[in-house]
Amino acid sequence: MKVATVHYHLRPGGVTRVVENAFASLEGKGVNFVALSGEAYTGDTRLPTVVVPGLGYTHSNEKADPGALWFSIRKAARDALGGDPDVWHVHNHCLGKNAAMPQVVERLAAETPVLLQIHDFAEDGRPANYAAMSTLIPNLDSMYPQASQVHYGLLNSRDLNFLSQSNFSSQSLHLLPNPVAVPALAEERAALQGFGSRRLILYPTRAIRRKNLGEMLLWSALADNDTVFATTLTPANPTALPIYERWMEFAQELELPMRFALGEQVSLSFSELMSASDAIVTTSVAEGFGLAFLEPYLFGKPLVGRDLPDITRDFTNTGVRLDSLYDELMVPLSWVGKDLVRETLATALEDYYTAYNRTLPEHAVDIALASMTAGDYVEFGRLSEVLQEKVIRCLTTNPASREEIRPAQLCTDSASESVTLNRQLIADNFSLKSYGENLAAVYGKVAASPVEPLGHGSHSVVLDQFLDPKRFNLLRT
Repeated sequence: MKVATVHYHLRPGGVTRVVENAFASLEGKGVNFVALSGEAYTGDTRLPTVVVPGLGYTHSNEKADPGALWFSIRKAARDALGGDPDVWHVHNHCLGKNAAMPQVVERLAAETPVLLQIHDFAEDGRPANYAAMSTLIPNLDSMYPQASQVHYGLLNSRDLNFLSQSNFSSQSLHLLPNPVAVPALAEERAALQGFGSRRLILYPTRAIRRKNLGEMLLWSALADNDTVFATTLTPANPTALPIYERWMEFAQELELPMRFALGEQVSLSFSELMSASDAIVTTSVAEGFGLAFLEPYLFGKPLVGRDLPDITRDFTNTGVRLDSLYDELMVPLSWVGKDLVRETLATALEDYYTAYNRTLPEHAVDIALASMTAGDYVEFGRLSEVLQEKVIRCLTTNPASREEIRPAQLCTDSASESVTLNRQLIADNFSLKSYGENLAAVYGKVAASPVEPLGHGSHSVVLDQFLDPKRFNLLRT
């Protein structure tokens, strides 16, 4: 079977790792594989790649030429594979990164089976991406071609269900959770200079907005004197820096036991940093595949913090235990003020719907407010940074008030109980071997699909799944 994988770049990161793992997992399975990219591959695997000019990210003032790119991609694949691909595997075709890509995909899908793997939706808290697509594509429905030969790969069951509820054929939807590497456990704990006997609670992340940094600062404000919290990396996107730097200043002002970008300040590798920690924390309010919920156990570390059941359900269905996580963090509404929360929601919702070229539904503010409050309490992870700061100031001014939040503490003691069990379950269910078997089976189904005339799904219906006031989060605007 000949397979051509297409992505805008192959820089180190999430999608590139997926492409590398796909190639590695298919070894010995009779697949002739090539990865086409707009930039040269600089990784350290044997991944066969070809650079295709015009395939990289496009700029707003750049005129796209779908016909030329389609011709170049087809020629590159033919030359590399010795003939036309049996399957095109295209990543993030509808994210707004390349103005030509949706029309290129339409041309490819009109003659050959395609697997469109969506890692990120423009409809999911990325209004700038969606706006870019709106200005560049004559018909937004073309983002979602439909025919028997058009298949979609989704990272989690939530995304698969959203497309199923948008009237996509169930035969065309495939769950493709990312594989995970299972590292050898360190024989002894790595030493971390400057921490002494203090416990380290590590948040291994680039501290972008959806990672909900304020929630980690809240826990640091409530920490015992012998505990330090730390993030690993600075945000790579310059637009994320102002909020990140404000949190750094806030933590310094309140003298919180916080270390930022620890991974950039010490000579330890990522594995050694994980080894040096006592527990891993996540406070993220949005994830794609959800590696953050698996990786700690693979390194033999307990995980504490916020659960995202829409994402982790795929893990808990295999038996993975995440009992040490909470679904929501409720704080007294009086600490921020109901009127202020409502005003903040009203402004943010109006701006958010406008960014998606939608009219704000009647009662949307009431629906959003009701979904994030319960009696006299409000969900901390759905507040804006300004409102989160007010809550943290209340806690630092009156530490005894911690008993008023739910939960009142992280489950660091019970979190260690499931580490060994979870590590084995994750290794069994999300290994490279399991991924390869799943991917090969999906390729087989895609390749066997008869080619028929293309139709389209409704981009508007897909947007409705994500643009629900009950799901609205002020950290995702």
